Amino acid sequence: MNPIELLKNGFDGFTKSEQKAAAYILNDPKAVLVESLSVIAKKSGSSNAALVRLCQKLGFRGFSEFQFSMHRALISHETDPNGARIDSMQGILNLYTQYINQLPSFVSQAELARMAQAICEANRISIWGVNRTGQSARQLSHRLGRLGIFNKMTDDFVVMIDDASCMRKGDLCILFTMFGRGRKDYDRMLAVLRERGCQTILVTMNPHLPLARDVDQVIALPCISRSSTTNFFEDQIIVYLFIELLLYEVANRYTEKE
Repeated sequence: MNPIELLKNGFDGFTKSEQKAAAYILNDPKAVLVESLSVIAKKSGSSNAALVRLCQKLGFRGFSEFQFSMHRALISHETDPNGARIDSMQGILNLYTQYINQLPSFVSQAELARMAQAICEANRISIWGVNRTGQSARQLSHRLGRLGIFNKMTDDFVVMIDDASCMRKGDLCILFTMFGRGRKDYDRMLAVLRERGCQTILVTMNPHLPLARDVDQVIALPCISRSSTTNFFEDQIIVYLFIELLLYEVANRYTEKE
C-alpha cells in the first residue's frame, strides 16, 4: 500500500511521538526524499527511535526502506504544474521542453553576451560548485577547456578559500549554487573576491539568495523540481542547456578574439 495511505490509516494507533513524525511527513511527503532521519525527527519534535518504530509499524524494516517506498509512490503519482498526471514518456518530455523553452525569458541574450564576454576577457577563471551543482561546474569547465580557454574547477572548500585569497582584478569566479545549500560561508569568500577586485558571477535558481547581493552578475534559471510534486525531475538538465547556450556565445567571441 502507498506509505502515505499507511500513515493516514494507522495514525490513531501511533504514540504521540510517532504521531508528530507522521504529521510532519503527511504535511510534506517530499521531505522524506531530501531530509535524513535525524533531521525529520528534530523538525517534527519527535526522536530518531520513534521515527524508526513508526516505519516498522507501517511494515518496513527501517527508515531507508520507508524512504525508498515513499520515493517510488511519489514518482508514480507525479503531476505537471497544471495538475495533470504524467504517465507517459511523451508527457515527461513535454514538461522538460516546457521548462527549456522558458530559458529565454529567464536569461536574455544580453545577459548571455555579458557572461560570455567576461569569460573571454578574464585572465584566470575559477569555477565553483558542490554536489549536483559540482557536476554543472565541471561540465562548463570541461567544455571551456575544449575551446582552449584555461580554467580551474573545484568542489573543494579549502581550494575555494585559497582561490579567493589569490585571485585579483581581471580574474573571474563563476559560482554554481541552485538554492544556496552547498556552502554557508560562500558570502565570506565572495566578499574577499570583491575586495580583491575579482569579477564574480552567480548561476542559481533562486535569485533572492543573499549571495546575489555580493556578485557582479546573477544568472537565474527556471526550476523544474520545485514546480512538481516531488524532486523526480532533474534541475541540472536545465543548467546543462544553459551552458550550451553560453558556450555558443563564448565560441563566437573567442573566435573573433583569436
